[in-house]
Amino acid sequence: MRRLKVPTLQQWGCPHQWKTTHSLRQAAPLQRVRRYKCLRCGLRVKTEEQLAVPWDERDLVALVKGLLPEGKAVYLRDQGITELPLYGLNTHLERHGLVIHAAKVRDAKRFVACTDKYGRIEQFGLFELREIHQEGSGRTNGRRRKGR
Repeated sequence: MRRLKVPTLQQWGCPHQWKTTHSLRQAAPLQRVRRYKCLRCGLRVKTEEQLAVPWDERDLVALVKGLLPEGKAVYLRDQGITELPLYGLNTHLERHGLVIHAAKVRDAKRFVACTDKYGRIEQFGLFELREIHQEGSGRTNGRRRKGR
């Protein structure tokens, strides 16, 4: 464990020339640790950066609910949307108990290019906002396993 050292008189008076290094991704999204080291006096400091914006995921949920009424299937291409980061949106919406369900359509004029987890593009046309239902057992057919 590193200890915090009080700067010396030389370090207090130094006209610092900083070298900056960044950390890898942290647990929280968009959070970084930045480390500074003065090339002249050797003083080291560390800062933590977090995204400071006036919006959060609740604003995203409100935007999606305005675009996709819950339980109603919608053609997003008819509303002018040609691309949709479907996987990225669903990861944020899962935290709020929602998911965007996408279905394929035959009409090429209604295709929307959706990106998956790996950045690949897949064409969907019909989109519906659904609630995620939590089930205790994780089984979908309601039957018990044999022997129990």
